[in-house]
Amino acid sequence: MDWTWFHKWGSPKWFYELSGKWLPWLVGAMVLCLTVGIVWALFFVPQDYQQGLTNRIFYVHVPVASISLAFFPLMAIAGTVFLVWRMKLADVVVKVAAPLGAWFTALALASGSIWGVDTWGTWWIWDGRLTSLLLQFFLLLGVVSLRTALEDSEGAARACALLSIVGCINVVVIKYSVDWWNTLHQPSTDFSIAADQANGPEIWVPLVIMILAVYLFFAISLILSTRNEILQREKRSQWVMELVKRS
Repeated sequence: MDWTWFHKWGSPKWFYELSGKWLPWLVGAMVLCLTVGIVWALFFVPQDYQQGLTNRIFYVHVPVASISLAFFPLMAIAGTVFLVWRMKLADVVVKVAAPLGAWFTALALASGSIWGVDTWGTWWIWDGRLTSLLLQFFLLLGVVSLRTALEDSEGAARACALLSIVGCINVVVIKYSVDWWNTLHQPSTDFSIAADQANGPEIWVPLVIMILAVYLFFAISLILSTRNEILQREKRSQWVMELVKRS
């Protein structure tokens, strides 16, 4: 089997050049999905019979909460690649994904609290879903802090990779907390393609579009952060010097 494609992903120069070609398409797709999703959610989704217009935050909270659960698995995969194959690009992904994940998790917690104060009558409660998501926020901050606290860059990279792998355990807890414990947070919502159902296409189609928009935003943010970190690490490389001269 030809593993050339795999080793190419370990090349910062190759990734930098390729990702530059992806960015315009990703940005265009994100703007399109975000525009359609926001307009649909604000003006065409029927009001909830209990929450009224408050349920519009559903189209922000669910996509952001969904993407927040993707960070530790992504970091764990990248961390494993770094530990096994010593690919520098994998360590870059772990480094830049941690602060992004913390921001997305904080936004998920904030939007959930805004939604909860109207639905539950309280900004916060120590139930399984909220507490485990808060733990994820602190774990992500821990990865960021660990990176800056250790002077040995190689040791810091290994430690962050290991913590990222361990952090995946909490993702499982977040996912199934509403099934394992009796919590205030609602269980997983079932959506139906039938138009006469409570969560029919007029509800979930704009949600899917918003989720896609948020995932595209995540991909763009990750790529831009990765490219910036590559330039910082490879600033003495010949290809970076040539890039600076051309610009």
